[in-house]
Amino acid sequence: MVARRRRDNVIVAVLAVLAVLGGGHAILDFFASDPPPPSDSATPATIGRAQLAGSFAQQFIVTYLSSVAGQQDRLGEYVGSSAQQITLPSTARQVSDPSVVYASRVGSFDTLEIWSVTVSVRVGKSTTTAATSSTGTTATASNNNAGSDARQFYRVGVSVLNGRLRALALPALVEPPSRGADLAQAYSAPCTADTPLAQVASGFLTTYLTGNGDVGRYVTLDAGIVALRPAPFTAVETVAVTSDDNSCGTARSHAQVLVTVNPKADGGAVATLAYPLTMVRDGGQWQVQSVDAVPAMTNPPAVIADQQNSHESAPSSTTSVPSTTVQIPRATQN
Repeated sequence: MVARRRRDNVIVAVLAVLAVLGGGHAILDFFASDPPPPSDSATPATIGRAQLAGSFAQQFIVTYLSSVAGQQDRLGEYVGSSAQQITLPSTARQVSDPSVVYASRVGSFDTLEIWSVTVSVRVGKSTTTAATSSTGTTATASNNNAGSDARQFYRVGVSVLNGRLRALALPALVEPPSRGADLAQAYSAPCTADTPLAQVASGFLTTYLTGNGDVGRYVTLDAGIVALRPAPFTAVETVAVTSDDNSCGTARSHAQVLVTVNPKADGGAVATLAYPLTMVRDGGQWQVQSVDAVPAMTNPPAVIADQQNSHESAPSSTTSVPSTTVQIPRATQN
């Protein structure tokens, strides 16, 4: 009884303190149950299961497309009784370069998850070619390399139950992802070679890519940018510099800049490269603050809608194709 009375006194004392400090809400919170754990929609465990389902789907689709008649048992490792009800070709096709391009969790039930996975593969079609021998007779030969550049996309449903995987059905051949829309970039002003932005940006990329000179001359103290080592190129030719600063460095102190360059290596010219830069002016000197991961977009983002049907052939004349710009609404929170 003495112990119980002491316990009750402690509880009363705690409640009194909570009432003074936080009022009724604090007392209710004291008795409230723990909040639910955060959703696992983006947790490492969910990402891991997505990778698990994707890897399984990739193996299944490669095995399925490369199987021939009489090898239904191979598919039984991945899918149920439907594997015994399919027709397989008599000649195996070459399947290469598999890649999981999309995985989406479409259902979750306690320890069971349902995933939809799309896999891209290159499939070579077997063809027959004719050849004439020295005696004048004609022979046929199988060519499994023909059409090896044909890329196809297959989708399959996958169940993940306590870490065990199974295909829900045979794969389905689906359309490849459609061509996306171009987004309007923030670089509206071309900058000639004698403008402050073009001079600093060109000098920076030449030093950054060739190692000739001190890259520290062109970057801010906190940029953390060093020249590439070993230097990948021997020379760099600046093709174009564009910026969101219409004065190209004479009127502002902050600019987004896109620089297009033609590098050269020991073996000659290489493919053109483009570098989005953030540049700032401090004490009259322009410097590179960062090499950005993506080009600067308009705010809000806008879609450049091409009026020409992408499936039609390009016009033979040199007349430019009209285009329109459609703004994307700003993101809102529910």
